[in-house]
Amino acid sequence: MSTNIPTGARVGAAAMAALLLATAGCRSTGGEPTLASPPSSASAAPAPASGAAWWRDAGDPLLTALIEDGLAASPEVSCRVAALRRYDLETARDARRIVSRLGRLLGDKDGQTNPAAREERVERIATRRLVLARQIAFAYVEVRRLQQDVARREALRGQYQDNAEVAQFRREAGLVSAIDGSLARSQDETARGELGFAQGRLDAAMAELARLVGAAPDALAARLGSPGTLPDPPLDPLETATPGDGGRATLAEAVLREARLTQALGEARRTARDARIAYREGAGSFAMLYVAEAAALAVELALVDARAGRVTAALNLWSAHEGAWAREGLDPIVPDPHASAEIITVTAGCD
Repeated sequence: MSTNIPTGARVGAAAMAALLLATAGCRSTGGEPTLASPPSSASAAPAPASGAAWWRDAGDPLLTALIEDGLAASPEVSCRVAALRRYDLETARDARRIVSRLGRLLGDKDGQTNPAAREERVERIATRRLVLARQIAFAYVEVRRLQQDVARREALRGQYQDNAEVAQFRREAGLVSAIDGSLARSQDETARGELGFAQGRLDAAMAELARLVGAAPDALAARLGSPGTLPDPPLDPLETATPGDGGRATLAEAVLREARLTQALGEARRTARDARIAYREGAGSFAMLYVAEAAALAVELALVDARAGRVTAALNLWSAHEGAWAREGLDPIVPDPHASAEIITVTAGCD
């Protein structure tokens, strides 16, 4: 595998970096889920302004595009917006009719006969937009997590096949017992099965994300590419949550977990490498190699999960506050009294 392993100095500093990152955010450099140094105050991106569309500053242009595509393609949101526009037009039409009949007596009527009813409609649209944006973001992180899971399992297939060939050669040479060959075949077959299960989970997650954004799964998969990288929002928890916010504590915990697993992964990879060398030189058993490689993969996948958990916690914290963006385009319509009546088709029962 072509994966960079942290040096001793970087691994030793992981705990201190995690403490700093708990209040300064995290950054990533590529597909490998390693923990980077905390951003400096000059380069750290500020938290999004209150009420802003948080995903536009989340550090992932594709995530931004998918959320905006999903909001635009949502039948529920579109239907409710159309119903709101129809409500505004009907209200304005009724007001003009009353004005034309009563003249100056109601000449200052503004056409909004029931502000509370309109606000209720606007609130339902805004709430759905808020929920949908978060759903898309979390589904996107899950797809990226599973893409990396599948990629790491695929990358080890060649290594496991090589192990099986070496074990078979050593068995035929009379250097080891038949147990080595059996273990090597078991390792390869287990890896095949687990890869199949992981691919199935990825396909299901891709289908769910495609549903949320209104796209075909195959087209979405091509758009995302493989394996892709997890988003890494330039988030400062201190600027987006109050000290008592549970989401802030969750994010800090996730950062520390990622740091611990980063250190553990370096140790696990060194152990697997030494076990592989020892087996090829006849100084170790295949059972030892099997366990060492399985442990290294388990830690690597746990680190991918931890990274995804940290990103999800950051997005959850960032997006938890109600945003004015969800009410964009929902201001009352003021139709031209001289224009022909606008026809708006609304599916029955959407509002």
